[in-house]
Amino acid sequence: MSLLFRSNTPSTRLALAILCLALITLFAPLANADTGEMRAELDVAHTRLIQVLEEHGTVIGEMPDADTIEEMHVYIANLPDDQVAETLADVVRAITDIENEIERLKTASPEESDAADSELAQLHDQFYDIYSTCSNTFFKNKKVKQLFKNSPCDEYEEKIDLWVYGADSEEEKVDLYQDGIANLSKITKQVTGKGAEELVKIYEKMKSFNESHTSLSALVVERESLEKRLSAIVENLDGYQSKADNYSDDASLNCRAEQVDFDCGNRCERRVRDPILGTYRNKPDMDCLNSCNFQEKRAIADVNEQIDDCIDERDWARDKLEDIESDYNAERSRGMALSSQFEQVKDQVKMLYGRNKNLNMEIGQFLEQLHPQVFGMMGDEFQHYRMNAVSYWDE
Repeated sequence: MSLLFRSNTPSTRLALAILCLALITLFAPLANADTGEMRAELDVAHTRLIQVLEEHGTVIGEMPDADTIEEMHVYIANLPDDQVAETLADVVRAITDIENEIERLKTASPEESDAADSELAQLHDQFYDIYSTCSNTFFKNKKVKQLFKNSPCDEYEEKIDLWVYGADSEEEKVDLYQDGIANLSKITKQVTGKGAEELVKIYEKMKSFNESHTSLSALVVERESLEKRLSAIVENLDGYQSKADNYSDDASLNCRAEQVDFDCGNRCERRVRDPILGTYRNKPDMDCLNSCNFQEKRAIADVNEQIDDCIDERDWARDKLEDIESDYNAERSRGMALSSQFEQVKDQVKMLYGRNKNLNMEIGQFLEQLHPQVFGMMGDEFQHYRMNAVSYWDE
């Protein structure tokens, strides 16, 4: 509503302040009243409000603006049901405040009243001249406007308006306008001219910071995932050595037996050969010699069987080692590829983090110079930056 009834004349701005008051504690009787009854009471109170505004205008020599009064009528007539009780409470309070102001003005000496009114009017005009420049320039600059959720000029003007309306004395109003002029001048400087150009540059850096932070967050997650996978691969590679140790001895077997002594006769007793028959004379010697071929064949067969078993065992162990080596090499290749990817991601994280840390410092130093009103009205990009910047404060 305050944006609808904006005016620079004191009496009209007083009316504006009346209907701008928000979050006033509602009177208990009003809270329980029927909406229709409250609308009737609001109409009566609204009529009385116009009367006291006109009385106030008569005292100060400046009547309320007719267009603004008409807009107030339209506003009250179209007020939603859920706002009737709050508006009625505001109007009742405003009537009392204006009546008190009228009484104070009537009892003040003409000299005091004229001097106070003169200084107050000058400060009022000076404040709203600055405000007009600030607001008009702000809304014309689309690049600057996109940085804010609301106009810092308008928001600050509304605060001063309400503070002045609630002031208890002319001296307090003068102080409020003097402070308001100083603060609004700083706000204007920061959202217009070179100040606006710097704001746009910082906005672009802030936007870049937020985009980099999003990328950085994803890269940190990827880095942690790669690190876990690499750790699992290193653990697996260590396990391959233990597996290989189980087959190493069998794979290196020397599958050879001692040479079989085929001279079986030399192992028999002393022999005497018959010169005619060519046979051995003593029976034990004959029995020994007759069994030589069988013993030799059996010995050879035993040796061959041992050698074959050894070779089978050695070849089986070697096949196992080849399988282990193949699996090891495949796992090692995966590990090397992951390691290369991990190093790349780690370098990206380091680069982006360092860049954002520097940007955060630069942006933070700029924001510290802003007026709190400008700082507080900055929009979504700033809100995202403020949340993201926490990650870089303690590093």
